[in-house]
Amino acid sequence: MVPDEFMRKIDRLWDAFWSEGIPNPLEIVDQITYLMFIRRLEDIQTARENQHERTGVPVENPIYTTETDSLRWSRFKELAPDTMLSVVRDQVFPWLRSLARADTTYAHHLKDARLTIPTANFLARVVNLLDELPLDAGDTTGNLYEYMLSKSALAGQNGQFRTPRHIIQLMVETMAPGPQDDVCDPACGTAGFLVAAAEYVARVHKNTLLDPAQAKHFNQGMFHGFDFDNRMLRLASMNMLLHGIEQPDIRYRDSLAQNIADDAERYSVILANPPFAGTLDYERTATNLQQTVRTKKTELLFLALSLQLLKPGGRAAVIVPEGVLFGSSAAHKELRRILVEDHKLDGVIKLPSGVFRPYTEISTSILLFTKTNGGGTDDVWFYEVTADGFSLDAKHSPLLAQDKTGPRPAVALQEAENARNNLPDVVARWLRRNGSERRRSRSDQSFSVPREEIIVQDYNLSFNCYREIGSGKKTGRVEDWRLGDFAEVISGWVPVRELEWDTRPADLLNEQRVLHASLLASPLPNVEDLPLRTTTRQPKYRLQEGDIVGRDLASQRNWTVLPSEYEGLQAGQGVLIIRITRNIVPAEYVVTYLSTPQAEKALPRYGGVIPRVKRADLANLAIPACDGDFESIRSAVSILNEGNGEVKRIKDQLETSRMSIFEDGTKGDRRIRLEQAADLSTLIVGTLHKQTEPYRVFQGTYPYPIARAVRKFQHSQNPSEKHEAAIQCAETLIISLGIVSMALAAYRGRKNLDEIAKWMEAVNSTGVSIGRWVGVTRAVGNDARKSGEEATGLGHATATKKGGKGLIADLEALVNMRNKIRHGGGPHTRAEVEASLAKLETLLFNALTHSAFLAKMKWIYTDRLSWQPASKRYRISGLLLMGDHPDFEPNNFETSKPIADNNLYILTQQDEVIPLLPFCTLADCPICLVPELYYPDQITKSTARLKSIDRGHELDSETIFDGLSEFME
Repeated sequence: MVPDEFMRKIDRLWDAFWSEGIPNPLEIVDQITYLMFIRRLEDIQTARENQHERTGVPVENPIYTTETDSLRWSRFKELAPDTMLSVVRDQVFPWLRSLARADTTYAHHLKDARLTIPTANFLARVVNLLDELPLDAGDTTGNLYEYMLSKSALAGQNGQFRTPRHIIQLMVETMAPGPQDDVCDPACGTAGFLVAAAEYVARVHKNTLLDPAQAKHFNQGMFHGFDFDNRMLRLASMNMLLHGIEQPDIRYRDSLAQNIADDAERYSVILANPPFAGTLDYERTATNLQQTVRTKKTELLFLALSLQLLKPGGRAAVIVPEGVLFGSSAAHKELRRILVEDHKLDGVIKLPSGVFRPYTEISTSILLFTKTNGGGTDDVWFYEVTADGFSLDAKHSPLLAQDKTGPRPAVALQEAENARNNLPDVVARWLRRNGSERRRSRSDQSFSVPREEIIVQDYNLSFNCYREIGSGKKTGRVEDWRLGDFAEVISGWVPVRELEWDTRPADLLNEQRVLHASLLASPLPNVEDLPLRTTTRQPKYRLQEGDIVGRDLASQRNWTVLPSEYEGLQAGQGVLIIRITRNIVPAEYVVTYLSTPQAEKALPRYGGVIPRVKRADLANLAIPACDGDFESIRSAVSILNEGNGEVKRIKDQLETSRMSIFEDGTKGDRRIRLEQAADLSTLIVGTLHKQTEPYRVFQGTYPYPIARAVRKFQHSQNPSEKHEAAIQCAETLIISLGIVSMALAAYRGRKNLDEIAKWMEAVNSTGVSIGRWVGVTRAVGNDARKSGEEATGLGHATATKKGGKGLIADLEALVNMRNKIRHGGGPHTRAEVEASLAKLETLLFNALTHSAFLAKMKWIYTDRLSWQPASKRYRISGLLLMGDHPDFEPNNFETSKPIADNNLYILTQQDEVIPLLPFCTLADCPICLVPELYYPDQITKSTARLKSIDRGHELDSETIFDGLSEFME
């Protein structure tokens, strides 16, 4: 727990770096880490000197000698800023690097330490701010450092995937490490799991650690972490030091690529949240892992690694994506079989789907298992966490007081508070998993499943495969969910007589405003237009963001999900509120079903001409079950709503036109209006065919990044979203055309074009602009026409049409509009947005149409190369990156030329195989954790800075750097 005053000091320190022009969060963390380490060194030296004064025993291996005493924190912090900068930069940091020769974890990770703080005054300010923080190796110090690391993670810059501290603590509680254990995290990041394990042991086994031998093991031999990111190793080491661990084993290791050698069966506890949703080539994977399970999936490989690292009897808690639990591939099934049959699978804890926001929406679970090498699985314990004490949005706001969060809250929870923080209940039930937990019903939040049933289910370890709701059927194979089993149904409480409709001061607190049933419509009214409650009586409930609301009258319920501005308001009588308490399905899906005739027919009704529905009956309503993760369901519902809205708009237009036929007028007038209505109908039908069908073609046949951008544009719901999606789609099209053009120029030896020289100059300096990509496309197209080369259709596509029109003219117009908008000259009012969108859409549609040659080529990521003796050609297998298909289709073709595995190519209609490298590459995004297509935007002295084509996420690549360097020679 970090005191607010110290959090504010870290915030001030962070803001100071930003204001000084150092916005990179990792650079900030590096600089603060170095300075904190320097200060901590003096604290350690001072403690040794104090002990010497008390005991008379000389200080062994002093950190500071007579020659380096002037480099102590307490010495240079008193110097004038200019002198301080000179001493720290030219003396302290070189001395710090010299410590790398010392045989300690910390010293080893300081060999590249550099001071990058630019000015003397700013260094003095940072030193003063750090000097105010308590760095005494206590809990506060370590928590402060973790708070600083969390700021880095929230910035989304470090490509790391931070596990929430309370989830780490939960996993540590289930493993209950003791002073005799050896704890390992094979993907340690900043050492959050190791720190939490150390805190647990220090708290639970405090007296045992008084023994010198146990204390030595705790400080020098108990904690082990691996990572292949040197920055993470440095941060992990500092994190451990500030939590009082003197010499942890934090070392560089590519855990999946290197054979474990001396680490095999060495550790008694594994705690990990390894990277997932990635792939690793067979050739790059350690052979011992492939012997356990042959797969490229990193999440499966890390599970296999955990089993190999554990000694017999060792136990593990590992976070995995839900796909591991029910995946149908041979590798998925085999690994689950190994856990269940060859070892002892103890438990599966299903985590809430939003626990890792904003990094990913992927659903996850914790696997708890013991290595036995001889089976032992009897019953597997399952628990579904529906609330972890924090909101499940990107902010993760606490739902309870800080002393009531986590698996071991300082203050015991009241019964009602358990629904907001399940973690203490998880620990309590985990400890009873071999007793009373085995007698629980499958409809409970936790239950046990015998091994025999899991085997019958093909080793499916998904909670929902065995969960029973309401009718006693398992949700993995049922038709229905009972609404009351996963949501609370509330009736509106404010009577009409307490409402004041006329006086609505805009500055009144929202807590007095009331959503009345008669105001439920689409869209909802502005909050300031709602009536006021005339009494100040405090209600039992208040509306919350995400609540589903509708009328209890059957005529027109207008079910909708409340936005954030309705938070804290009250509900009038006649309003029904559905508040989801267990994340089984998104609220949007529930609204979609409630709005159907099937739902209305299933609801019992009471009353007169317009019957009402009672709260209890709504709670008993069966909601048809739906498979899929939350985001895919939300996306499908959004697309459905968009289609329904468009159909309604067209229907309204046609109905208005039809009714106008019969308005007052002569026979001739009616004849004219009839023909106008028919013309309108013809125009609408023609427009639908013109717009919908081509976009469907673009989405299904163009290269993946363009197809995905088209899909986003097509399915954007409102004008503002569609406007931004149109710009992004244009950017993606332009960059993709530029990539193809650069690849063609390189393949045909035409890199001497002026526009390519300008592209090289841009990539070597500030980065490649959108306009520069258009210039490359124009130049390569012109060159292809002059030389009479086919150039896969680029030459014909870029030819200027009559009146100066054509692809290049459309692209240049899009660039001009895009630049104006991106530099603050875009539309502001709704009318301006709609007008701008109309222009953008026309240009975008024309540009996409003129780029039809892209559909005639294939973007392929090669996977395997084999020689075919019969045809004397090479057979290539790989992934086809065409169309909006997240799971790329496998593709096979033959060529006379051997090509490199695991590279991107264009396969033309003329059977040419053209490399896209180094202008485009496929790599796992460290932010999205899914494969993305990247292009080079800028190169430095040693690496290439890449950006994903349609998202702008960044990645560094030495491979692309080498390829570009060779191209630009």
